[in-house]
Amino acid sequence: MTSVVLLLLFIWADSPAHSDTPLELVLKGATSTELAPHGEGNVYAPDVHIEGDRYRMWYGGQGKDGHDRIHLAESHDGRHWDCKGVVLMDRQANHVNDPSVVRVGDMYFMFYTRAARGIFDEIALATSKDGIRWERKGVMLHRGSPGEWDSLLVGRPSVIHEGGQFKMWYDGRKDLQPGALAEDAPTSSGSHRFVGYATSKDGTVWTKYGRNPVFAHDAGGVDVKRLPQGYVMLYESHEGTNVAVSVDGITWRDRGLWIPRSGGEIDRHGHVTPMLLIEQGGRPALLFIGAARTSSWDRNQIVKIRLEPARLTELFSGR
Repeated sequence: MTSVVLLLLFIWADSPAHSDTPLELVLKGATSTELAPHGEGNVYAPDVHIEGDRYRMWYGGQGKDGHDRIHLAESHDGRHWDCKGVVLMDRQANHVNDPSVVRVGDMYFMFYTRAARGIFDEIALATSKDGIRWERKGVMLHRGSPGEWDSLLVGRPSVIHEGGQFKMWYDGRKDLQPGALAEDAPTSSGSHRFVGYATSKDGTVWTKYGRNPVFAHDAGGVDVKRLPQGYVMLYESHEGTNVAVSVDGITWRDRGLWIPRSGGEIDRHGHVTPMLLIEQGGRPALLFIGAARTSSWDRNQIVKIRLEPARLTELFSGR
């Protein structure tokens, strides 16, 4: 989750929509790198993969010192998780989080949000042979020029690799809402987040789409997956997990609220950084989220929701 979210106090309004799908707790902050300054824990931004007989989850955790780091946990059954600890940090950065991991051949590529100072996020890359020991490669996607839609920050990348090409969707904004506690950041009463699109042949040299942004709706914390019918984009909200669909990954149709809050305390204030794990190898499709217990989105736990196959196919039904 970008540091903007941690600095803004959102106004939460109750909604009558609640999900009848039970939530299953996956992780809550337990170590000094996950407990956050308030000591109650703050973990979110899960990126989960199935490799052989195990799940691997890279995720963000906010430490007691206020800084974010990327962690790894593994599981053989999806219920019992073995936390491996911090796998990526940067002592020169204020913020390292929001991993999006892509495996191409025998190499792992991790794209993530990095803020050298404050909330001025950019998107960086690290590579690894085993998913544990990472080598930082630096910033790959920079903020836009002054006045452009992404001139303040770019972050929260969601990356896939298909047809010999890396494709990235990401958050961007040029200002913050008035009253945001962010030094040197411009503000506007009309401030919103947008989603941009970029492509790369090698994961290091990126080209932003010439007609960005490709999606509005104040969308952030996006996760994009390729299904047989097209692309699915999940995005976070105080009501739950929202969704949009696309045939080409550029022109999107918003489908609004997809998985509402459960009605319980664990996600009382919405779903942060949702992530879709597509059904494979007989394992069911799952939705992983940062479950927000407070309106400030700084006391999150990672939970999962099992999805019936129809929940995905109906997104493209045209209804």
